[in-house]
Amino acid sequence: MATGKKSANTGIPTHYECSLHGLLTSDHEPQLRTRLEALCGDTESAHHELHHEISCIPCVETPVGPLRREDHILRLRIELDPKDPLNNNKAANSICLLGHPEPRSGRGASVRPAIFAQVFSGNAPQFLSLLGYKHNFEFVRKGYWFLYRNTFKIIVSQIYRLEKQGDIQSAQLTDPQASWIVQVTADALNQEQVPRTCEQLEEVKALFEDYVELVVVDHACLENRIPYS
Repeated sequence: MATGKKSANTGIPTHYECSLHGLLTSDHEPQLRTRLEALCGDTESAHHELHHEISCIPCVETPVGPLRREDHILRLRIELDPKDPLNNNKAANSICLLGHPEPRSGRGASVRPAIFAQVFSGNAPQFLSLLGYKHNFEFVRKGYWFLYRNTFKIIVSQIYRLEKQGDIQSAQLTDPQASWIVQVTADALNQEQVPRTCEQLEEVKALFEDYVELVVVDHACLENRIPYS
């Protein structure tokens, strides 16, 4: 059985993910990367981003009613070694629960609670199965990220679908235009920190306005609702 450790100290989420997103055409990606290198250090400041994410939903569907809102998607995030992506011994696993985003909050960023539990040993997919969860969908995210002011993680990546379940070698780019997704995130440890974190994200947004338009994603797109058929 897998063993892990929560990143939060209690069962109540105290970690809030504040974020902005943007879409970048392939021909503009090199300019953005140059800008990031100038702001965050140099070419050595870039970190590889190679994740395999598996979305899992409860095996038993909660009947229609208020309690269904309490059903959540659990995400198994597998951080792969870019130099040896097929070696599971080099992969880092974590289980993620993203809560419901704030609806129409008027803030300058998307805000949602998040809990992460790192899996240190054992079979993570089997552990999720024992919790009563089953496979829903999966994708691979590939790109790079920079850390700005030791606070803001700026991820520039592309999404790949898997033609064969669980086989990352079958990954195919989802966007035929080969666009890049830009995500800027910062963590607030409690609700009191959220307003200031969102203000700081707006300041970061201004640094990239000539390269990519960073926006607040509609909260409906970030809902953690389970697509029961």
